[in-house]
Amino acid sequence: MNVLITAGGTSEPIDSVRSITNTGTGRLGSLIADAFADRDNANHIYFVCAQNAVRPTSSRIQTIPIQCTQDLQNAVEDLLKREKIDAVIHSMAVSDYRAKAVLSTTSLAEALQRKLHTAKETTISEEMILQSIMQTAKIESGKKLSSQVEHPLLLLEQTPKILPQFRQLAPDAVIVGFKLLSNVPRTELLQTAHRLLVNSGCDFVLANDSVQIGKSQHVAFLVDHTGLFETYSTKQEIAAGIVNAVLRKEPRAK
Repeated sequence: MNVLITAGGTSEPIDSVRSITNTGTGRLGSLIADAFADRDNANHIYFVCAQNAVRPTSSRIQTIPIQCTQDLQNAVEDLLKREKIDAVIHSMAVSDYRAKAVLSTTSLAEALQRKLHTAKETTISEEMILQSIMQTAKIESGKKLSSQVEHPLLLLEQTPKILPQFRQLAPDAVIVGFKLLSNVPRTELLQTAHRLLVNSGCDFVLANDSVQIGKSQHVAFLVDHTGLFETYSTKQEIAAGIVNAVLRKEPRAK
């Protein structure tokens, strides 16, 4: 069995020294990778992770470091096209947004003023705002946004969704997705996880609530296609549970 595990949190650059990131550490992903490495039927284990993610300890695991969502997409596409992957564990915390443009409030106001004057419009539309931002905002590659900008505006755009792409690239693989919510009822957490499973073509989704994650505790629910779930209370239990679920999963119907 060949296994691909993603772990850690992506970092989306704003300029050469600033980025949008999250609190993903990769610790759970590293434990899952090591748990697979302890099994004789795991042949090749690929660990695609953020630069600062916790790494697995087993020498059997090949680590592939990435930074941003685009790096992640490129890495998994390349790997899945080169290798037959039998299981994908997508535990990485992928940013929902990345920087599209940065500018000052002064620059935007001046650009909108010019637009209104040139187009002889009396109202400001969303399209006009976006055009003004893209025509005004520029950070040259490798450059830093000046700290003299008093009120910088950051325009974000959505990043591509990685999880649904795994089923397209590895149609026969067992795929485990992850869903993290914060301080919601258990029924909502489980329903959201099952919806993600159906919409993304997963075999399992691990449902987490951030308020139930701590140093010694990590309550999580591994949901299957029927809506049934297994409950875990530590990261070690989660890692063992995911490995067991993947190994006993029957091959997908052709």
